[in-house]
Amino acid sequence: MRRNALIVLLAVLASAAPSATTFLPLSFEQLVEESSIVVYGRVVDVRAQWTSDRRFIESVVSVTVLRGMKGEAGETIAFTVPGGQVGRYINIIPGSPVFVPGDHAVVFLTSRGARLPVTTGLTQGIYRVHRDAASGDPLVVPPVVATAGRIVRGDPRRKPVSLATFEHTVRAAARR
Repeated sequence: MRRNALIVLLAVLASAAPSATTFLPLSFEQLVEESSIVVYGRVVDVRAQWTSDRRFIESVVSVTVLRGMKGEAGETIAFTVPGGQVGRYINIIPGSPVFVPGDHAVVFLTSRGARLPVTTGLTQGIYRVHRDAASGDPLVVPPVVATAGRIVRGDPRRKPVSLATFEHTVRAAARR
């Protein structure tokens, strides 16, 4: 009798689907299409807070908009990313972008009702911007997105491009 109960219990546990979060990478066109706002800006503030139900921590990121590429954005914009630290509590979310004041990035945002916007596709919607060492021009660096196959060092799809070229690409994709 006990053995039958144990077998039934093991069968039930084995048949339960494991839960995991999987993000399928968006194509660049999908990223632009699903984003209501795309801006290039400088992070001026990052403030972690509890969600309204106090189950998770999220960070509110405030950005000074240096250039709008899609949608309507004012001089500043705020959005949320999952994770952060409030007091002694830390919430780390794999795949969630992390910001510090002074960061420059092109941010793809999705609006959902009355809440603050969120980054489209978590880290997929963040293109970091760095200055070229020789010329000082801003260069947009595509995010590392795990796709089928291996991540290859020197992948031409990860080559930095000028901010002007990137902006032209975003606007062209938005027109389609």
